[in-house]
Amino acid sequence: MKKKWRESIENLLSKIFKYALNGSRVYIDIEDAGSEIQLSFKDISAYELNISADELMERFKRGDESRSSQGSGLGLSIAKSLIEVQKGKFTIHVDGDLFKAVISFPKMPDTQSKDVEES
Repeated sequence: MKKKWRESIENLLSKIFKYALNGSRVYIDIEDAGSEIQLSFKDISAYELNISADELMERFKRGDESRSSQGSGLGLSIAKSLIEVQKGKFTIHVDGDLFKAVISFPKMPDTQSKDVEES
């Protein structure tokens, strides 16, 4: 399972680095949200995203239809599928050229503290 989480995050980071405005910053936050851990990724896109978040998540969609760069347009859809298979949630938010992706996944049970208590 850990490998799939890693693949999902690597896929998302790859897309961010590929399409973020050159020389801009990428912000990554990790938050303890009770029974979940939330990872959020924010960047400024090199192109204004003239498409809704729902449309951008669809297979074979790109943020800017006129882009001629390589890629299948599957990245976000695959990341979402991998995350959901592992009981997580993946959402994106778009506001002009601001792109934000949020991954939420359930916390793993703390088996180490149980082992210490039982010894």
